[in-house]
Amino acid sequence: MNKNILIITGGTGGHVIPAVNFLNHIENNFKDVFLLTDYRGSKYVNSIESKKIYKIYSSHLSGNFFFKITGLLKLFIGLIQSISIFIRLRPKTIISFGSYASSTPLICFLFFRVIFKTKLYIHEQNSIVGKVNKTFIKFSNKIFVNFENDYSNIQKYRKKIFVVGLPQKINTNFSKYELKKDKSNLHFLVFAGSQGSLDILNIFKQIVQDIKKISNLKKIFFTVQAPIEKHEEIKSLLTEHGYDFEIKSFFDNFDAILSNTNIALCRSGAGSINDLINYKIPAIICPLPSAKDNHQYENAKILSKVKCAIIVNKNKINNEEIMLFINKYVNDKIYKKNIIENFNKFKIKNANELMWNFIINEK
Repeated sequence: MNKNILIITGGTGGHVIPAVNFLNHIENNFKDVFLLTDYRGSKYVNSIESKKIYKIYSSHLSGNFFFKITGLLKLFIGLIQSISIFIRLRPKTIISFGSYASSTPLICFLFFRVIFKTKLYIHEQNSIVGKVNKTFIKFSNKIFVNFENDYSNIQKYRKKIFVVGLPQKINTNFSKYELKKDKSNLHFLVFAGSQGSLDILNIFKQIVQDIKKISNLKKIFFTVQAPIEKHEEIKSLLTEHGYDFEIKSFFDNFDAILSNTNIALCRSGAGSINDLINYKIPAIICPLPSAKDNHQYENAKILSKVKCAIIVNKNKINNEEIMLFINKYVNDKIYKKNIIENFNKFKIKNANELMWNFIINEK
């Protein structure tokens, strides 16, 4: 295997965390691997040695005139930083996880790919290929994708597409859903990923007011991920209605929480969708409306079309539909069984191993 491997990522946790998981996997057998991310994404890389991490400035270009000018300056600085990193590392293999933060390093790849004989691999975590990945796919050896989907916007590159799933921490204790049978107790999880949760919390408030109307529920426990400025408001609401709960801005034991969750209210980033599939959790999904190419809505459809979730529009909330979904989960054994059977149709892949095998066997 040629030395040095450079993993490129940045922006949100949805892009950075899979990249970190993949680096941690291959580092067990290959030490010359490094991570390049922007300053925004660097908060997700605490598990990696600092000497393995390179940080650059980056920015998207949406916003007012001043923001765009500032963004262009950051991109220019990031390009200079990326050139310096490429000259220092001379990477033979690059794996890019997309986002706007990957754009300047990938431009550097175009400059140096012939000189350094560098190979490019791309991972796309969403059900629609993002703009940066789509732009550079023509220069890649392969594009690894998360979902079984048609990826219509890159069909001319279909020979490069390989479905591998999402790189994640290997967890052999994914929930056996049968362990959560007790319909008299409901563990309800509310989470919204790294891009905020105010829309989710507005839906949640209505659920809190109406969920007691569902028969056969003796106890409901809410686990809520929310911005710290919303904690007192949510505590007050849940205390007023007599619910037990735990609320934090971030949970270190999220795998354990997912293992105990019966139903969730969440966004539909790629990581959230994979969590729901891995732990067989039916969900009420409110896609982030500002997501590029509406990819969160497309992600959510992966579960809604097999009746494992319902999609809620923040501007047209149908609380009757939400209550019906929860009620059927609690009281209709056949409905619950069908949900589990539909979840079982998803094959959980070891993306880390599949990607690594593709890369090291490439001639």
